[in-house]
Amino acid sequence: MAYNRVNILRHYKAIVEETNRHYDPDVTTYKGVWRKYIYPVYHISYQQYMKIVSTPNLEAALEAEEKAHGKWENPAQGKLF
Repeated sequence: MAYNRVNILRHYKAIVEETNRHYDPDVTTYKGVWRKYIYPVYHISYQQYMKIVSTPNLEAALEAEEKAHGKWENPAQGKLF
């Protein structure tokens, strides 16, 4: 069975995008964003959340994985052939 990190990195990217949407350094904290927006949707611990937010070069890693394993034109629709 093959393993690739494409879906994990896409999951991380969604979490980081949600964080960027709600985080304001002068007003909010990561703990507040996690408690109000991340935990109810993704059900991950705060430690895992901080690991995801601090992942360096997430975009580059996702691009490299998609290039290595192929990228679908439409992620919601798989290829048959």
